[in-house]
Amino acid sequence: MTKEVFLRELEAGLHQLPADEVQRRKAYYEELIADMMEDGISEENAVAKLGDLSEIVDEILKDTPLPTLVKTKLRPKHGWTTAAIVVTVLGAPLWLSLLLALIAVAFAMVIAICSIVLALFLSVVALGCFGVMTMIHGFGLFATGGGYAIFSIGAGFLMLGLVCLAFLAAKYASIGLFRGARWLFRAVKGLFIVKEG
Repeated sequence: MTKEVFLRELEAGLHQLPADEVQRRKAYYEELIADMMEDGISEENAVAKLGDLSEIVDEILKDTPLPTLVKTKLRPKHGWTTAAIVVTVLGAPLWLSLLLALIAVAFAMVIAICSIVLALFLSVVALGCFGVMTMIHGFGLFATGGGYAIFSIGAGFLMLGLVCLAFLAAKYASIGLFRGARWLFRAVKGLFIVKEG
């Protein structure tokens, strides 16, 4: 594929974006191809080295802010007609309440994920405090007898060891939750990406 064909197909794939953003993306890839050609790579090989065009377009659209995609998706193809304005105004109680419900659900999901992460790390802190308190209690028991004191100190060390494992588990669970939330956000965002040219 030549540079001109690549840039033309890139522009067609990014038709949903504003014109200045499309031109900025085209200029970036045009410069990237020109730099590779200056390094001695042929035009076709430079274009092939960029990767699959559809994947490039998908990544650009997925990285585009959601309000830009929504505004473009909801914009009528032939402008706002009187009928479209009347239907929008009369349908406002329905679509506005659905929009507010969607915002409330998204906010509740963010609060729930942050609460789960906070609860995980607070559990780790509580386990650590309990381990330290068990060790302190064990040192205090040396006056009454050594057997129970050694058992308490050992149990405290065991709990502190478990704190290290629990911290790692909480860390990876939190990363998984945030990645899952990001995947869900990108999936919802994908609903606003127009595929046809």
